[in-house]
Order: sequence, then C-alpha cells, then structure tokens
Amino acid sequence: MLIVLEGIDGSGKSTVARLVARELAPGRTAPAGKKDIAAADPGTAARADLLRELIWSSPEEQGDTYGAAHWILLIASWYAGLARLRPELADGKTVTVMDGWYYRNIAKTLVREPLDAHWVESLFAPVPEPALTVLLDVAPEVAWSRRDGFKDTEIGRWDGFTGPPRESFCGYQSLVRRELLRMAAERGWPVLTPDPDEPPEQIAAAVVAAAHARRRTP
Repeated sequence: MLIVLEGIDGSGKSTVARLVARELAPGRTAPAGKKDIAAADPGTAARADLLRELIWSSPEEQGDTYGAAHWILLIASWYAGLARLRPELADGKTVTVMDGWYYRNIAKTLVREPLDAHWVESLFAPVPEPALTVLLDVAPEVAWSRRDGFKDTEIGRWDGFTGPPRESFCGYQSLVRRELLRMAAERGWPVLTPDPDEPPEQIAAAVVAAAHARRRTP
C-alpha cells in the first residue's frame, strides 16, 4: 500500500510522512525515498545515476534552459523506472510512505509553461497511483515561516519570479497550490488544512486514520 503526502514546498510533508511511516511501517525511521530506484545490476544502476544527476544535480543558476517539456520527460522516465524496479510500491500488502510523488512536478510544469495538462499527466500512465494520497493544504505564507531558507526553484526563480524572496515564494507557490488542489478535486484525495499551531503528530494521526479506513474499504 503506497501512501503519499503531497503539498507545496514547506508544507510539512517530510515531517508528517516520517511520523506516518513510524506508525504504519514499524522499524523504518523515515519514509521511503523517491530517489532510490533500487537497481539490481551495475548497468541499470549506472543509468539511474546519470538520470538522477540530470534531474536533481543541475546547478540552479543555469535555470530551466531546456524548457519544461524536457524536464517533465526526465521526471516521467525516472518514475517509470521506479515503478518497474520497485514492485513493492504497487503491493497491497507492503506499506510504503512517500514524502511527495510526481504530482508536484506536474503542478510546477504547468506553472512554468502553458503545456497541455492532459499530455503532461499522460506521461505518468505507467506509474501506479498511490492507494492513498493526502494533500496538506498549507498557505504559502505559513510554509515560508516554517523553514530558514528555500532553493531558487522553490522561490520561483526559474518561473519568472524576480522580486524579494518571500514575495516571490508566496506568489509562485500559490500557483503550485492551485494546481495541486485541482488534482485533489479530480482524483478525490483527502485534503487536510492544518492550523499553523497544530502539532504534526495530530496531522499524522489523521493520515493514519485515513490509511486504516482505505485498507478496510473493499
């Protein structure tokens, strides 16, 4: 059973996912990682390393030189490999908790360029849908206050936001949030709107309850 916590940057996904994994997958100290493709042979591992480098290790100052379509195709290739090489993600018996899935990548792509949403989402057809995706709907202003700093890609520098960091972050993440809410409505995700003073343990408890309810549903 794949459980995913989704939300804008700084929404608390990592913290809540860690607590949910501790409750539902005893023995794990952290949620499963999307960047671990679990390649079994050296050749596949080498190709995964190259793809990982292209996606996540490019210098931020270069910007999105190849465009959003190129970037999302790389992301789709990664997730297709992830689905093929990690069958436990589609296993109804194994509980796997993920801090985000590919949905935020789709949202950021649609913010970056006016691509066809149906085409972008179709690129991920080979990837299994999580058994449960919970959207943590946190206002950008709240997310900004939770962390000491954000990367240029999170502030929207690759997407035309050139103002003061906080103003750019809130403007950019508002657009990403809008796309995530659209996907939540279309896919029927539970949406949690945490109070800024609400402890993460309380949010995690709500996710755990939703997971138990989903497992009981035929």
